[in-house]
Amino acid sequence: MARVRYWIGFAAVLSMAALFMTPTVQAQSVEEAQTKVEAMPDDPPRHYNLGIALFKAGQFKEAIVSFNKAAELKPDYKEAYYNMGLSQQKLGSNATAIKSFKKATEADAGFADAHAALGGAYRKTKNMTSAIRAYKAAIKINPKKSTWHYNLGILYQTKEDYKNAIPAYEAYLKLSPRARNAKSIRDIVVLMKDAIK
Repeated sequence: MARVRYWIGFAAVLSMAALFMTPTVQAQSVEEAQTKVEAMPDDPPRHYNLGIALFKAGQFKEAIVSFNKAAELKPDYKEAYYNMGLSQQKLGSNATAIKSFKKATEADAGFADAHAALGGAYRKTKNMTSAIRAYKAAIKINPKKSTWHYNLGILYQTKEDYKNAIPAYEAYLKLSPRARNAKSIRDIVVLMKDAIK
């Protein structure tokens, strides 16, 4: 009996620890989220949730402030950096977004979505080499995201590196054989194969 109580108590402690260690995203209005931040201003997830609510409301500058506060309170808050980067991109600030996405990947090298977002931001700043490196890192972590293969194919094709573009596009087609653009990508692959003969 004592052993059962021990395990129940241990499980409760683990559940409470998980609650405070992970960001909780709750559907809420900006006003509700702001009230929760005011109640506990030193709680990073509350600032993060406010940032999410502001982002959903299209208030990107304000969202950045909230994500920044969450990251200030919890310096390894990868989701805060990631969403800060997305907010910065919404404002057209890709150079600043790159810094935020890098911080997200530094906080967790296995954060595939942050690597892919970093690749997208590099692509928008015309830094194709860094974009390729970031997409390859994302794909290494999660090879099942077809759009990442597609974006990698575009980057290689833009650089006229058809030998690498072809397998990227073929991976995309394997993962998304019924994509709207599948036929045109297949045609492009044929043309590239002819070009490198």
